Amino acid sequence: MTYDTIIIGSGLGGLVAGAKLAKEGRSVLLVEQHSSTGGYATCFTQNNFTIDAGFHSMDGLYIQDPKIKVFEDLDVYLNIEFLKIPTGYLRFTNERIDFRLPDTIEKATKALIQQFPKEEKGIVSFFKILKNVSSSKWKDKTAGDMLDSLFNNDDIKLILTGTIQYYGDDPYTVSALAFATALSRNFEGGNHYIRGGSMKLTDYFANLIKEHGGKTVLNKKVTKIHLDAFETVTGVEYVSTKNDETITTQVDAKNVILNASVPQAAFELLPENETTIMLRESVKHMKLGHSVLNIYLGFNTTLEKLGHIDYLTVVNDKSVIRLSDIFSNNNGGYSRKNFLFIDYGQIESGMAPFGKSTGVISTVDYIENWDKLSKEEYATKKKEVETVFIERLNKLIPDVKSHIEYVSVATPMTMKRYTLNPKGSTIGFARTPPQVGMYPLKSPIKNLYFSSTWSIPDGGFTSIITAGWNSAVAILRKRR
Repeated sequence: MTYDTIIIGSGLGGLVAGAKLAKEGRSVLLVEQHSSTGGYATCFTQNNFTIDAGFHSMDGLYIQDPKIKVFEDLDVYLNIEFLKIPTGYLRFTNERIDFRLPDTIEKATKALIQQFPKEEKGIVSFFKILKNVSSSKWKDKTAGDMLDSLFNNDDIKLILTGTIQYYGDDPYTVSALAFATALSRNFEGGNHYIRGGSMKLTDYFANLIKEHGGKTVLNKKVTKIHLDAFETVTGVEYVSTKNDETITTQVDAKNVILNASVPQAAFELLPENETTIMLRESVKHMKLGHSVLNIYLGFNTTLEKLGHIDYLTVVNDKSVIRLSDIFSNNNGGYSRKNFLFIDYGQIESGMAPFGKSTGVISTVDYIENWDKLSKEEYATKKKEVETVFIERLNKLIPDVKSHIEYVSVATPMTMKRYTLNPKGSTIGFARTPPQVGMYPLKSPIKNLYFSSTWSIPDGGFTSIITAGWNSAVAILRKRR
């Protein structure tokens, strides 16, 4: 059988593309190397706790949000319940300040001016920038450049870069445009969570593909993308990732959507020819984005009972005084690393048994901290890091450690194993100004489409969903 489209990888971008194509009557085959779909937007269940692997919240869902047309066309709102996070954008805390940042421009402006009255002019200018982030003034600037030009106070800069790990690991290398674009969506529509976890959305898209005649194969790793003499896609080969099977399956297709890393396609999947050599040259010097370390937690109570009232808390170490300290902090010891804590129990998430809750500690990390360890060293280090962060969480929420019923640690090695992303990167290529200027990355191979975080200018699920949609639309328009 020759498929209209084969999709490599089942992250949200691939699932959206597959759902749209299948709905429009195209024959779709989705090939996923893992045992479940979703990429970073997936869940697993342990000890009756449903753990979200990487999904903290979804920004937007306002009238101009590009996701709206996608969700309406695919009937998402009829099948998925989005919960508005009621606690604002974030709580930021260090030993100097404890501040809650609302999730609308009006309320955030008011709260910031009240806290930093001398910075009123910069605050107003900052939110004006968020409303018009396409300005060429910031094309070659970093987030650090932008904030330094607007503010004198260091703490207000740290608050506004509180979730910097979603975009990069250093405000002075993260593109100002990527930073502002992503941040603007949080203040336009607020943040939402999916009742039951991100798997509800990914499972819905996977089922939509199946209902419209598409096919998904799990535990299958694509090893080659085939091209004809005219350098046009003709199909793929894949092998099983289970039981050391070596049987190769070849499947033909008119189109291929890559919902996996661009480096993987360039250096492993595509045959060597003049065009693919050019692709390799264009990406081989691009800087990779960081990875993360996540500590997943199940609690035998809701944390509101312990006095905790925030969904997203940003904890900065006291040694981080200014923006220039963030990168060194990310590369420092775990006892002082800045971290995020997400408390899913602040909403009716459906992730835990009644009276219990789940949460996650997340911090910037790098595979170099883990990939040279022996099996025993790796296990020992995971336990040491787990202990360090639980003690730090206990300082944030007194007595919380006595209520932990489940804990597991995912390192950058886990991220790499789960997604095959080089170095376990969670954001694809680093969002530096020169690299953002290259986005969106487009495939030079005819009928091969890029649709993942590796090919879009800013991070977040909004861009990934939109990238998948755009790939499907491009295929449908071509067929017409």
